[in-house]
Amino acid sequence: PYFQLLREWLRGCEKHQKCRKRISYWPTRVIFVGGPDPNKLELQEQASGEDYIALSHCWGTPADEEKKRFCTTPENYQDRVKNGFSYDNLPKTFQDAVQVTRGLRKEYLWIDSLCIIQGDKEDWQNEAGHMEEVFASAYCTIAASSAPDWKDGFLERDLSPQYFQIEDSSGRQVYVCDNTDDFSKDVDEGPLNKRAWVLQERVLSRRTIHFSAKQTYWECAKGVLCENFTSLVCPPGRQHFILDPNFPERLRESGYDRTVDFIKFLFKKYSQCGLTNESDRDTAISGLVKRIKSALQTEGRYGVFQCFFSSLLLWKRCDEEKTDPIVYEGRMVPSWSWMVYNGGIDFMSNSRLMVPRYEDLRFDTSRGALVVKIRQFENCRMEREEKEHAIFADPGRVGSLWFDTATGIEFRHCVVVGMPRGREKDSQKTYYILVVRVKALEKEYERLGVGEVKARYVSKESDTRKLV
Repeated sequence: PYFQLLREWLRGCEKHQKCRKRISYWPTRVIFVGGPDPNKLELQEQASGEDYIALSHCWGTPADEEKKRFCTTPENYQDRVKNGFSYDNLPKTFQDAVQVTRGLRKEYLWIDSLCIIQGDKEDWQNEAGHMEEVFASAYCTIAASSAPDWKDGFLERDLSPQYFQIEDSSGRQVYVCDNTDDFSKDVDEGPLNKRAWVLQERVLSRRTIHFSAKQTYWECAKGVLCENFTSLVCPPGRQHFILDPNFPERLRESGYDRTVDFIKFLFKKYSQCGLTNESDRDTAISGLVKRIKSALQTEGRYGVFQCFFSSLLLWKRCDEEKTDPIVYEGRMVPSWSWMVYNGGIDFMSNSRLMVPRYEDLRFDTSRGALVVKIRQFENCRMEREEKEHAIFADPGRVGSLWFDTATGIEFRHCVVVGMPRGREKDSQKTYYILVVRVKALEKEYERLGVGEVKARYVSKESDTRKLV
């Protein structure tokens, strides 16, 4: 009866015009779960096939021995393709995903640790680049929202006091939840949605079934359906874009202010999510960034878009502990990108700013650099306060600074990123700035932090340099 409800949700969603769209993509590998022996699963490589289901889940902290046993590795890969592998030998979350796939009457399932060869760097890099297509083209995404570990599973729940049994129009018995739970608490604040990779998976999926500890939820373009037969209408805010089955189609039509507000919300939310490997910070959201860049028809690098320079460059770190930059093996993330550090971020200004001319602030031809105008602070001083640094001059306090690290502090050079719109004289305006310092041979500069200061305390003279 439980799977009958899920299938009813699917049948209803298939009638939604927007939810029917899908990109033409088939994963490199899928798990075939529709054979005559329910205990035997097959890892298949094929160019195309019928609909497949994708699993979004938390790995937890498995031991190396567990990874060797459960994951597809270079050692067991050929055997799994040739001879298959056992359902009984999978962790509980994967077993539950197989049951749901079969319950939805589908034969193919995609699970990252089974369909990507773990321990093969080349295969991981190739498949990570296709994660966008995997979830965007899946028939449906199973979200194990209640399972903090792949051993926990997500189908076992207490059906006693809060559930009752009803008979639907065709005479079938269906279990229904008698308690209206908070979708935000069950799903948005659940363990799964605290993982960075999951944000991209959720936004790109056409339709998602969230299996929480209390009840099951259906999420698609029309909104959210609950297991207790209630529904949540999609509000005209940020959630409206998250539920876009063809992301970012809705964003393309939303206008400047709503678009930049959502992008800042998206990056802020992503930055607060956890990653097993810190160096995945630029990769785990790359599919969303690529789609936004294409939709806005703008240049974008490392989580910053040319059309929103004045907003997205003005990020600051939120965490009390300011850790060192992430070590990216084999690649470099520039100091002006929020992706250079782990931990949460926020953005300084919520209003639309006037920005420097394109010639004064733009992407360089080299991928990791910005062309900027380097200026100097004048006739002012810096003093440290509890969580920030203050800028003082003869009239008193004239600005504030937030540094990216506890040790990288220097008060000499800055880059003007924007200023509020208004009729004040230029000297009376407030500059929103990046604090920078010379990196090497006075040819390149690096970001130290962000701030705001009255324009009269920044030099008019400037030098064109690269910020890396």
